[in-house]
Amino acid sequence: MTEKLPTPKGREFLLMEGGPLYRIQRRLGLIQKEAPHIVLRALLAMLLTWGVLFVLSAIQHHAFGHEVAVPFLRDYSGYSRFVIAIPLLVFAEIILGPRFAESASYFVTSGIITSNDYDAFDDAVERGLRLRDSFVAELILVLIAFSITFFGTQQLAVQHSNWMSTAPGDRTLAGVWAFLFCGPLLNFLVLRWFWRLLLWAQFLWRMSKLDLQIFPPHPDEAGGLGFVGRTQQFFSVVLFAYSAGIAGVIADQAIYDKVPLQQFAPAIVAYVVIVVILVLIPVVVFFHKLHEMRILGLYQYGALATAYTSRFHHKWVRGENPDGEPLLGTADIQSLADLGNSFHIVAKMDHLPMDPRTPIQLALACLIPMSPLLLIVLPLKDILKLLVKAVM
Repeated sequence: MTEKLPTPKGREFLLMEGGPLYRIQRRLGLIQKEAPHIVLRALLAMLLTWGVLFVLSAIQHHAFGHEVAVPFLRDYSGYSRFVIAIPLLVFAEIILGPRFAESASYFVTSGIITSNDYDAFDDAVERGLRLRDSFVAELILVLIAFSITFFGTQQLAVQHSNWMSTAPGDRTLAGVWAFLFCGPLLNFLVLRWFWRLLLWAQFLWRMSKLDLQIFPPHPDEAGGLGFVGRTQQFFSVVLFAYSAGIAGVIADQAIYDKVPLQQFAPAIVAYVVIVVILVLIPVVVFFHKLHEMRILGLYQYGALATAYTSRFHHKWVRGENPDGEPLLGTADIQSLADLGNSFHIVAKMDHLPMDPRTPIQLALACLIPMSPLLLIVLPLKDILKLLVKAVM
């Protein structure tokens, strides 16, 4: 009879399935067991923002026409924030949610964590889920979201009559709805994603303190922790969504307020650098462990290589082959090649468990939504000519 191996007794690390807003959606029937209705929720979020704003603007004749300098249907930030960003931030749940859970469980299923640390693993999961469900934490996110909306409205508003405000201090119906609901909702969704990133980071930090069964010659060149970095790559969806919202605001400033696009370049560069660093911070917790393992691995596999190559040299080069074994068909040469490959993997080990291209992928996720801004300074035909020259 096969002995049953011990397994963790706790819950899965499901960061998407908890919190006050999640429970409200469960009660409303927007989320059901095994049926997240993600498309429905994304469309509903778009209707409650862009759809309601359009109706309210149309009622006051600010949706189109010449009643205001910037009617609703000619506001680029309205499309980028409420038609692209908000639905994508909601849709990202079914992309990142399973990745968090799978990566967390992989610590156990891969054998990286042994049964001696199962209790510590369960405790790390429970701590993360308790913070996920915290009413206080989500309330703080809501307050910060409203604060950002208040100060952002003062700083970034287009300096002309528009569908939100026909004159300073004269907010329209649509402007009130944007101020009280749409803006705070967008900011809350973004903040909640970074809160989830923080919860993921604290979980990985706790994992880094365990006796992880990771080894230098693992093919992923990260001791077996490469799956952690692959999880971070999926944050590209969140960065793409938020950057799309920013791009619309910049477009309004450049087109209607005539702010030179070049003036935004330093802020865009700083933004990309900061958010990429934030997304990659969770993998930094393994730096010391991988750094020490690489140094130790170089010594250990270097000693092994020295011992093996010495015997190989004496046997096949100097002819010290007491059994008279023929060179043709021997496994010694293949073993020598395998040892060389193992040493090469150890030498190439990364100090961070991620593909070196990951920062570039995340940066592109930030910059691609902003690429249409080039149309403000360059005609489309000129951009196409540049692209053709770059390919040719």
